[in-house]
Amino acid sequence: MSSLVKASKEKGITAQRKICDVLRERILQGELRGGQQLRQDDIAKEFGVSRIPVREALIQLDAEGLVTFYPYKGAIVSSLSPADVHEIFTIRFALESAALRLAAQNMTFKDYKRIEKIMELRAKEENPELWSSLNWQFHSALYKFSRMPRLCEMIDSLHANIDRYLRIYHQFMMPKGEPEEAHKQIMKALKEGDTEQAIVLLEIHLRNADLKISQFLVK
Repeated sequence: MSSLVKASKEKGITAQRKICDVLRERILQGELRGGQQLRQDDIAKEFGVSRIPVREALIQLDAEGLVTFYPYKGAIVSSLSPADVHEIFTIRFALESAALRLAAQNMTFKDYKRIEKIMELRAKEENPELWSSLNWQFHSALYKFSRMPRLCEMIDSLHANIDRYLRIYHQFMMPKGEPEEAHKQIMKALKEGDTEQAIVLLEIHLRNADLKISQFLVK
């Protein structure tokens, strides 16, 4: 491969990644709403690129569940129904409970301390826009101790599908101290060696989010 071809290919990948990241954030922030059409020509013009990296970026977002391709319409920002939300949380619990059970077998005292530092950051943070991401840092850091990267990737993908609604949930529907208390209880059960209780608490934690987000979507 010549240096010019290689440079062109790398430039295309960089453009695709940038477009994907920007559009993802706009969807998660609610700037691009469910049902809104994403015109490839307009996006290409905005970023000063051809339609190729735009289409690749949209394909990636489609794989993440944030965009859907329709015949004759092109790419549309995906929207979720209460039934979709309930299904996602049901799958999330099945996967996350498995990850938590495996993580409990592998964690050490030092690992618990690392997780608790994330909990402290969430408790101290005053910016509501960061609450959801810090909440997810706790969960994803915990599941990584399962030592199952594919399992963690599946969980991350499901989280990305619903992250825009979770941001609303954490900012406007959940009392600030509620997740900290739930996380403390989960950690307490894990440190006491009661994995099954930790899983029960995780289910309650996820079911609360499922219920409140579903109620929000039917308003």
